[in-house]
Amino acid sequence: MKTHVIIAVAVFCSLMLGDQFHLSPRFRTVYILSMSNSLDQHLASRLTSSHVLWVVLEPTSADAVLTDSLDEDFWTWLTRTYSPPTGGAPSGNPGSALRGGEPMVKHRGTVFLVDPRKRLVLWSAYELPKNGSPSELDRSASRITNQLRVAFGKQ
Repeated sequence: MKTHVIIAVAVFCSLMLGDQFHLSPRFRTVYILSMSNSLDQHLASRLTSSHVLWVVLEPTSADAVLTDSLDEDFWTWLTRTYSPPTGGAPSGNPGSALRGGEPMVKHRGTVFLVDPRKRLVLWSAYELPKNGSPSELDRSASRITNQLRVAFGKQ
């Protein structure tokens, strides 16, 4: 009996600490906010053609939101677009708790996958394109898509 418990704990820990941790499969659709240099359009193309996530055009029908900023404008948009979570909306900018009361600002190259209903950042990646050319933006979108594919366990 003790052996089964030890094996179960070891498997659980390896899943939580190793590369085997995956995002929930309940996230199937994403709304992509406008991004710098139209990276959002390259991401939409790559995500749908790779069957990682379906990109929806109506934010309220999305399971998640992809954004390149967690600034005050994002939190205002989120509050306006999605009902506050059950129990009432937190006062102020929820992201400000992450930076000691200061709002989080846009950092070029970082992309965030957010659960808009629970107000959680589910995943993030840093992928700064070398320049703003369409081919470089497409390469960055491809790398981000591959990272998301792995995060969702879609090898």
